[in-house]
Amino acid sequence: MSNMVLFGELRQRLDEHLDLVSRVAAEGDAGSALSVMRQDVPGLVAALRVFADEHRPDENGCCRKCRGGPFWRRVAAPCRMLLNALLASGAATTTTREHGWFRPRGHRSCES
Repeated sequence: MSNMVLFGELRQRLDEHLDLVSRVAAEGDAGSALSVMRQDVPGLVAALRVFADEHRPDENGCCRKCRGGPFWRRVAAPCRMLLNALLASGAATTTTREHGWFRPRGHRSCES
């Protein structure tokens, strides 16, 4: 039970800190936003890199972190965590649009 209390407290602190950083970046003046950028962005980037490193594919192309269980339940890389992080940061959308990799196509039954 104490682990859940500790987890809840840590999660609440993280959520409050991220809310503060987001609010200052979106609504703060230039000086405040610059200060937040210099103090917090390197730590946020480092945290995302830790998650990305944990979710690298193994020699079979499966996510190292999500691969638990039998071989038929292993998650192919990129796993859902990495995709969610990319989509939330906007990196995937920007990258695919800039490089022209993403070409939406219609459903097979609709193509002629």
